[in-house]
Amino acid sequence: KPPQYYSQYGVALGTNVKIVYATDKGNSQQIVNSMFDELNTINQTLNPWLKGSELYDLNNSNGKWMKVSPNLLELLKYSLEISNDTNGAFDPTVGRLVQLWGFNTDDSHKWHLPSQYDISQALLNVGYQNVQINGDQVRLMNGVWLDLGGIAKGYAVQLLVELAKENDPNSTGYVDIGGDIGIIGPKYGDQPWIIGVRNPAGTSNDAIEYVKLYKGFIATSGDYERYIMINGKRYYHILDPKSGYSNDYFQSVSTISSNGMLSDAFGTAIMVAGPSMLDKWAGDFGVAYYAIYENGNIQSNTLWKEYESQ
Repeated sequence: KPPQYYSQYGVALGTNVKIVYATDKGNSQQIVNSMFDELNTINQTLNPWLKGSELYDLNNSNGKWMKVSPNLLELLKYSLEISNDTNGAFDPTVGRLVQLWGFNTDDSHKWHLPSQYDISQALLNVGYQNVQINGDQVRLMNGVWLDLGGIAKGYAVQLLVELAKENDPNSTGYVDIGGDIGIIGPKYGDQPWIIGVRNPAGTSNDAIEYVKLYKGFIATSGDYERYIMINGKRYYHILDPKSGYSNDYFQSVSTISSNGMLSDAFGTAIMVAGPSMLDKWAGDFGVAYYAIYENGNIQSNTLWKEYESQ
């Protein structure tokens, strides 16, 4: 008979979480509870604005070497790899910029357009080259602040999927953290999960496209999550580390890959770098993408079409 799925909802990393899980071992609820415990730990580690979190402490370590946990170390190393491979389009050191715009809070009253002077000053404290790693020690140079918002959800999803598979390699279900989704195993063991890609012009339940996933990770970066409109122009939370502003190339970019961090960070990098790098980087990283341009035109690659749900 088909497995009984256990579902649980929660909130972490500033967004809604849903875990759906089934295992023949009969401990679905226990495992999902432990996944939420792990998520709580990740949240306590990676929230740069939470006083006392590990990332907060690192941001306030004043250029001194600081020993970091294995989780943070793994995430930082991977973040710097992606930064390097995208010529800095993805950059985890945009923390001061994010705070300057007010996008570090859910309170939309604090989101605002900073002065050109303030942006140019904040840019002096941005640049992934300022993150130094030596063993399990990290040092932040030139006053940079880390904000791993472009990759943290993907990392968390990947960790939780691994946790579920450790319990039972044949277990099935998925983890959804604010639209970053990782597949634990196919639905009922042999069917795909059907996942909608949000229509950027619609509500959160309005899908523009559907894909079938048996495994892997999907994530979407969009201009509709945190944004302000000023004189008819949209400014949103994915900031270009070179200019300090968001770019107008795409409304959203969705990515499917075998790595949760990559699916998350790829969209961020492309929202910053624009269409000229889309096919090159997709080829380099081996990802499927579905990109919605500012004017509503859609571009996807051959790899994406393999996942499309007709």
